[in-house]
Amino acid sequence: MSPQNPGATAAAAEKPVLLEAINLTFRTMERRSRQYRNLVIAVSLTAMASVILAVIFRRWVVLSTGFALPLYVGGFLFLDHRLVTTWRRRVLHMRDKRGLSLAQLAQILSGLRHLPQASLRSMLAALASERART
Repeated sequence: MSPQNPGATAAAAEKPVLLEAINLTFRTMERRSRQYRNLVIAVSLTAMASVILAVIFRRWVVLSTGFALPLYVGGFLFLDHRLVTTWRRRVLHMRDKRGLSLAQLAQILSGLRHLPQASLRSMLAALASERART
């Protein structure tokens, strides 16, 4: 048996950096959309339940559960910011350590029309602002 070079197998198993960045962006956008869907469901259920319970029990104080809605939105914004910040940090790490071209990544992602373009533009703007700082 011939001895194998462990460095060669690790390099061969590693995905191309551009593909890895695209996959990371897809996963991040899926998580963002899932979190947004969960926010819409939570807000809708809370609003409907509080109105229905207020009518059934004839206690308008039950409508005060609507005060939880800003907490839902605040929690969503916090989690979304953390998710985008993690994505940006990982992409910038790929740029610094593995030579990822941010311009090429932005060009490829912008060409994919099935992605939500407004979200994509805001994520890419976060990378551009970081690029301007460095």
